[in-house]
Amino acid sequence: MEGKTSDKYVFRAEAEPGAYSMMPRLLKTGIRMVGKTVGCGRMACFTFVVALVFAGHYIAGGRFTFNSALRFAPPDWLTRDPDSCRPSTNVAFLKTHKCASSAVQNILFRYGYAHGLRFALPDYGNYFGGPVAFDADMVRLTPWYGLGVNIFAIHTKWDFEQVKSVMPNDTVYISIIREPSELFESLYTYAEFEKFYKKTLEEFVESEDVDGTRYRKYLWYNQMAWDFGLPAEAMKDLDAVQRLVDMADEQFGLVMVTERMDESLVLLSHFLCWDLSDVVVLKVNARSSKFRTNLSAETQATLKRKLAPDYLLYDHFVRKFDRLVELFGRERMDKEVAKLRNHMEELLQKCNFLKKKSVDMKGPNKPWSGMVEGYKPDSNNRSCEQFSQSEISFINLLRGRQKTEALQRFGRGSALGLDALPLGAEALGSSASMMERINQLKKKLVYKEGSEGGGGEGGGDQDGQTTVR
Repeated sequence: MEGKTSDKYVFRAEAEPGAYSMMPRLLKTGIRMVGKTVGCGRMACFTFVVALVFAGHYIAGGRFTFNSALRFAPPDWLTRDPDSCRPSTNVAFLKTHKCASSAVQNILFRYGYAHGLRFALPDYGNYFGGPVAFDADMVRLTPWYGLGVNIFAIHTKWDFEQVKSVMPNDTVYISIIREPSELFESLYTYAEFEKFYKKTLEEFVESEDVDGTRYRKYLWYNQMAWDFGLPAEAMKDLDAVQRLVDMADEQFGLVMVTERMDESLVLLSHFLCWDLSDVVVLKVNARSSKFRTNLSAETQATLKRKLAPDYLLYDHFVRKFDRLVELFGRERMDKEVAKLRNHMEELLQKCNFLKKKSVDMKGPNKPWSGMVEGYKPDSNNRSCEQFSQSEISFINLLRGRQKTEALQRFGRGSALGLDALPLGAEALGSSASMMERINQLKKKLVYKEGSEGGGGEGGGDQDGQTTVR
């Protein structure tokens, strides 16, 4: 079988003479033993052994794909010369909840801002859709869509085909995952479940079902599976979850791991062909240790069972991540992580960041949640400010720039809002049925959690929208 991709594992035994040298030692040993027994050549024996693997796997009731099993050749981006590749400027990022995704978003925002790239942004707020999956018209109906889109890095429930339809053809796709139990504990505390349900975390885990009504209509168990696009009604269907994992494996060229952030950022710099200094980032939006909850062993076991979909997703991409690091080279990785940390030290010295509690901060660096600590640079350097700028503040900055550019290029009113959107009706027609569709889509563009009657005090932005990041 031959393959040609830049972001998937492929096996190309005939096309690449070095492929045999990259095989796992156990497989090589098996091929040699078969060769001695039946007298077959190397490739004939290899074919025979692969057939046995297929057969054994199916007999055991497993699933077998080249993407999830025999992965011998590294993706092209892992081995190319960083000095000869062209930086990716079209990037779509699935921003998963409570997975250090705000840090990755900050990297993309800073790079895009510095290079004059355009962003997929909602008309206000920081979500596309909230409890409903992303729809391409959520971007197409914004006043600045005519400028084009280079970077997609806004919270949404993922729909790959819909996202793909608003992005350039050469877009690369990335996401990030986190250990599921750690994620849920963080989400429960951060989104103030306890205040709404009047239950401790342990009481909640023991009493609330996996397929219960989602808090604020989009937060619950198996948050990663939901963010990746799994329907609420499929949370107990592990076959559906496996199909989701298989699709995600095809869609995303790199899925990072929160617990291995430095390694993830090194791989990200190579995947995007960006300089290592471009992916330096502060630990933003992280809770203070006093807000963390310890669970009993019994509750941990119950929670792990309820998070089976998230663990299926997580375990798959951790295995893939391990293989990427192995192919990258441990010694090479250690050297690049050391370089990344040196860049971080240089940044801290240059900007002299002051770490403060959120409640003691004001301005664009203030995090929305009182549970986290923020950074304030002791410097007037604009680039320092952006490293610690809050998500809402940065989005407002980008939105203001794109609104101004759209005004200059298209002559649209500077105070254009959802109730004054001309773009959809002009482009799609003015029939009553079309206008009804436009009005429905306008409602999707902005999701105000406070209006759903759920959940806690949350944080707020300039528009009064509460959000969980």
